[in-house]
Amino acid sequence: MSTPVDLTEGLDGAKLAVTVLMIRDSPTGLEVYVQERVSSMPTFPNATVFPGGGVDPRDFELDGVESEHETFGGPSLMHWARSLGTNRNRARALLFAAARELFEETGTLLATHSDGTPIPDATQYHPQRLALESHRLSLSQVLARHDLTLRSEWLRPSTRWVSPETDEKRFDMFAFVAVQPPGQEPDGNTREAASTGWFSPSLILDGWRAGLIRLVIPTWAQLLILSRFDCVRDVLEFLRRADMTPIIGDPVDDPRFEEFYSFTPPERF
Repeated sequence: MSTPVDLTEGLDGAKLAVTVLMIRDSPTGLEVYVQERVSSMPTFPNATVFPGGGVDPRDFELDGVESEHETFGGPSLMHWARSLGTNRNRARALLFAAARELFEETGTLLATHSDGTPIPDATQYHPQRLALESHRLSLSQVLARHDLTLRSEWLRPSTRWVSPETDEKRFDMFAFVAVQPPGQEPDGNTREAASTGWFSPSLILDGWRAGLIRLVIPTWAQLLILSRFDCVRDVLEFLRRADMTPIIGDPVDDPRFEEFYSFTPPERF
């Protein structure tokens, strides 16, 4: 029988992980929320990344004494299993992990009240973030405690990347796109980031080309895709055709990523 620890393993034994590209429209065009990781982080130190992290055993748990639908809203888990190319248990865990990581790292809560009314200000739930980070609570428990429902339809599947076999720490990473919920503003209150903010995808890529920031290939590739669009609506339309076939290892021969592998940004750190 599989244990919860076994369930957190993805393709070829890589650890299941999630990342969330939170986007919004601005007067100057499309913006995405990013954070620069602190130098002490064991993975991707000093890199500019999207909020995210590993899937945890608590992301698999059912909702305690409540039935599943009490804290899970949106399309069925069967729909999500097909969309993500996995089974229902892992689909649920990926969705809860994505929402949990976004809430832990930004204070943004992809949920509504159980009756469907929106949450215009999520700061009242921010005291729960430390309990989530320290693994004392699961997101299901937080939602049930406050009579909230996860809005899974606010997460749009984007891409899936699997680390090379040569990497010491390997991840099977599912990327999602989420539109900034109205009234909620990310606060950057996380020990994992030295700085955070909203930027146009093109500006971030220009910073990488100038050697001002560091990017890893999955982040770079997703920024390149976002840079083609001027507004949230166009991004969401594009994601209707998202391909979740995993990109495995370093795709050095894939022409889509030629710039990343052929260009060496000037070192300014």
